[in-house]
Amino acid sequence: MSLWLDRCITGYFQLFGLVCGWSGSRLGRLLASSFLMLILIILLGQIVCYFREEQSDGDSVSTFFVKTIQSVNVAYNIIHAWITWMALVQCQRVRRLLEQLPLVRATSFMYRHLFVELFLVACALALVSYEYNKNGMYLEHLRYAFSLQAVRARYLQMMLLVDRLDGQLQELHHRVTAGCRDYKTLRSQYAHLAKVSRSLSHIYGFSLLLLNVICLGDWIIVCNVYFMVEYLQTLPATWLVFVQAMYVVIPTLVKISAMCAACHRCVANSKLLQEQLKDRPGQTPLERSQIEDFALQIMQDPIQFDVCGIYHLNLQTLAGMFFFILEALVIFLQFVSVVRP
Repeated sequence: MSLWLDRCITGYFQLFGLVCGWSGSRLGRLLASSFLMLILIILLGQIVCYFREEQSDGDSVSTFFVKTIQSVNVAYNIIHAWITWMALVQCQRVRRLLEQLPLVRATSFMYRHLFVELFLVACALALVSYEYNKNGMYLEHLRYAFSLQAVRARYLQMMLLVDRLDGQLQELHHRVTAGCRDYKTLRSQYAHLAKVSRSLSHIYGFSLLLLNVICLGDWIIVCNVYFMVEYLQTLPATWLVFVQAMYVVIPTLVKISAMCAACHRCVANSKLLQEQLKDRPGQTPLERSQIEDFALQIMQDPIQFDVCGIYHLNLQTLAGMFFFILEALVIFLQFVSVVRP
């Protein structure tokens, strides 16, 4: 990845309040921190306004579902505010982490997800413009789209860092394949990569947990829209309503799948390195002992990405999340059968 592309991506993340920026000067860091504080104040203002607004006197089912959708939108604001605050608090820690993960060659995987990110931004702007022409509530829809896109960009941020780590792991794999016998240096490099993977989990783990939980909130929005269209008939059954509902859910699922696949690929490469060491014959008893120690180190200190120590990010976890969403949908259908007018 070229330096200008990395700075463009960092600027994109900084626009949404996810990082402090790449500027090395004191003035640049001050401006970046001030911008993050401005975003944080705006988000806190939206959250306070939601909890201070008067609740509707009506107790109809339609009012309940509208409030549920609004509460999910506020949940996005809360998560966005938390991510922005942690970007301020952990600014130096993230900068040190980036120094340990140098830029790697841009791959088709990276360009593909960058294109998806830009496509989602264009879709968000198109939907906001349509809503503005329809009812004039431009600022409100723009704020919602801003927080929604910022929270989703967290997946891309984590995914790019995992891709950098995977690039360094592949370089280590190539050195072993080329016949490097300096096992002390190889073990030191692997220990460094394992430490970096734990740092990634510590910095981004809790925010990813919140994002995976809010994915269930996305499904709640879709189900509520379906209920309001099909049974309450408070929304028109148009293609735009369907597109808006799918825009909430499908991009989040795609990003979760891509991130779990990236983590799974990185972990698989570390296991492949271990298998390669087991099949590698040593010329002397000392070399065989060093190979066994290296393989044992990989087994005892594996490269993996966990979320607050609760679960690991891999394809098996992705399948578990889908089953959990299906169970939630079954519960919702049962609820619909009870409150159906």
